[in-house]
Amino acid sequence: MASPIGTQQLPQEKYAEELTELDEAIVNLQVLYEKYFLGIDRRPPDQERKRVSEKTREMRTTNIRNTALKFKINTLFAKLLSFERMWDRTLREIEDGTYKRDVFKAKLRDKDRDGGGPARAAPAPTISDANLRRLYDTYLVAKKRCGESTDGISFDSIASRIRAQVPELMQKHKAKNIEFKVVIKGGKAILKAVPHT
Repeated sequence: MASPIGTQQLPQEKYAEELTELDEAIVNLQVLYEKYFLGIDRRPPDQERKRVSEKTREMRTTNIRNTALKFKINTLFAKLLSFERMWDRTLREIEDGTYKRDVFKAKLRDKDRDGGGPARAAPAPTISDANLRRLYDTYLVAKKRCGESTDGISFDSIASRIRAQVPELMQKHKAKNIEFKVVIKGGKAILKAVPHT
């Protein structure tokens, strides 16, 4: 009787590992969409979305007896559907020109264009409150997805920490700008600084 249990156990372990990877992939996909909506990336992550969506649906149709694993895949599937509805709504708003962040950025561009005047030395890049708020929200979501506690993580503490790091990192890497992104590493959400030289 030992062998059937052994053979049954392995697919469950593999399935559990794949679920963890899928959870991380959904969080990373959300981060990619955040970057696109902020204007950091020029194109939406369609290929990654297709891959994650197909993998989720494939795993949902897999015959698995473990109730906890079934519950987890159904939860992930519901989460992905919820994100997809939100992303599609935002994409439609961008197409229609009603997306608030786009309208705000367009107004800023027009203001800069109308400003003219003599060329001035560019000030050291700072991260706007809107970008910091989005980064903070994404960081919290990622930590919750990874099952980490978010107690004691305030917007002000994250914002001041990032703002303090920007000048140091720019000097260290001789970078023109520093981009921060949320990544999942070893099952934990971290803020990663990416210098642009």
